[in-house]
This record gives sequence, C-alpha cells and structure tokens, in this order.
Amino acid sequence: MQCRLLGMALALAMGSTPSWAAPATPSCEAALGTWDYVAPSKPGRAVVTKLADGRHHLVWIVSERGGTAAGAWEGICEGSRRTWRVLFPSDPGIAGLKVVEEFEVDGDAIRFWLLGPDGKRGAMGGARRLP
Repeated sequence: MQCRLLGMALALAMGSTPSWAAPATPSCEAALGTWDYVAPSKPGRAVVTKLADGRHHLVWIVSERGGTAAGAWEGICEGSRRTWRVLFPSDPGIAGLKVVEEFEVDGDAIRFWLLGPDGKRGAMGGARRLP
C-alpha cells in the first residue's frame, strides 16, 4: 500500500496525470469550426464560431427526405455544455426556444446530445471537422 501511495505521489509531483484520473473537460474552443455531420446524424454541415463577447453562433443545414432543414442559433458554452437560443429555424414556431447540448470532442470528431426537459441525453449526433 505504501509503495502504491508513493508511486502516485511521485507521478503527481513530476507533473504527470495518473491513469485513473478523469479526462479533462473538453474546452469550448475545441468545438469551434466547420463540421460535416456523420452517422447517426442526418447528412449536413454546421459552422460554429465565437464572437468577441464570448457567445457562440451555430449555422446548420441537414438534408431530410423530401427537403432540407436549416437554422441559426446563438449560445453560451461552459465546459462540455452549450445552452443555445434558436434564432432562425426552419420551423418558425420554435424561434426563441432554449436548447441545451452536451458534447465530447476527440480530435477532429465530435459527439453531441440534446438534453430533454428532464436533463437526460437524447439521441447522439456526430460530426467530423473539415480542414
């Protein structure tokens, strides 16, 4: 037991992260860029930018059977969660709606979930960053 504690103390003192430590929360900056939706998402594209005041803007378009849906949202990002406000939707009835999204970025891939009113994750979506 003492050997194990000493090993952990040495690892921390030397600046390395022990393997049991939780991974760092992805920064909001990692989620910025131009993304192509991939399965299980519908085909489409999204562009996420950050304004000087810190707000994030999202413009997206997806192809659906028989048509196309698009929208523009703005929001704030904290850790791995963004709270969006729908600005310009394909369905005018949802303008102004608040949408909460959780995401995980891994290199040039992102997975995301919209949260329901109960705070539970909905269906997962995915995208790959474009160069």
